[in-house]
Amino acid sequence: MAQNFVEEYVLINGISQYFLHIPNASKDVLIMLHGGPGLANSYVAYYQQPYLDFCNVVYYDQRGAGKTQLRNQSASESLTLDTLLEDLKQTIAYVKEKYGTDRIFLLGHSWGSMLGTQYILRYPQDVMGYIGYGQVVADAVQSRSWYAWLKAAILEAGDQEDIAALHCVNDNFPDVSREEYFEAYAMLGELGLKYDFTASDVFEVYGNSPIWTAEDEAQAAGIELLNQKLYEEVLFGYDIRNVKVYQAPVYYVVGRYDEMTSSVVAAAYFETIEAPKKGLYWIEDAGHLMDTDQPGAFFGVVKGIVAGLS
Repeated sequence: MAQNFVEEYVLINGISQYFLHIPNASKDVLIMLHGGPGLANSYVAYYQQPYLDFCNVVYYDQRGAGKTQLRNQSASESLTLDTLLEDLKQTIAYVKEKYGTDRIFLLGHSWGSMLGTQYILRYPQDVMGYIGYGQVVADAVQSRSWYAWLKAAILEAGDQEDIAALHCVNDNFPDVSREEYFEAYAMLGELGLKYDFTASDVFEVYGNSPIWTAEDEAQAAGIELLNQKLYEEVLFGYDIRNVKVYQAPVYYVVGRYDEMTSSVVAAAYFETIEAPKKGLYWIEDAGHLMDTDQPGAFFGVVKGIVAGLS
């Protein structure tokens, strides 16, 4: 596949941040808000590029993630929600100037869905609309649902090594101490990669990226620890179910088999909200990583949303 992208570093909020652009003749611009926090998705741009022929697409590695972190080595204490929201505000201003357009759409995944949601609640006038997938609505509720599902799947499979690992997790998860939470989350994350639904090998997708290097791989191993304070600030107690009114268009795209951020919980919340425009879309045969599980179906939905707001 021909590689049609542009890389650059841009001074955003005091540090040099990494951007990867997939250009298009359109005036619409989709800004990707990756998950984690700390799991940059610029590495999968090449994989998604065949489905991104309808607008300009901007991947940026957030502070504390990917090539932005490689260049800056930001300390954990500097990674706060307010700082990342200001980073995003300056990123949007830069992208508007670069592309000569106000037609900006936010596409937020998992942690990025939290960042995107908080952004449109503060600055709804800045964007044309927000699209969330792997949407976090109420962390404790969704984590509890995920743990129950994962435990049942492991016990049914009967793998004794995985059952032993599961027994290291407090059965009250996620209602445990901070220390227990992070230990459990790391363990469950590894098990989740084995048992959660996925139609794609995400490690292979990352490993085949033309911008993935040994330095990127080494850094990724410590990203959870780096972002732990951000987890503590935002994730614990995160619950937007009392937010019923949005001033910007809101769309959720949910994977039928997304157990990690329960699509059932996200869809139930979505039905309660008001927004200038809204839409809920289900992607079949897809889990939490629906943009790599079913990129054609997923970005087909995103394309329709963008066109509907044109």
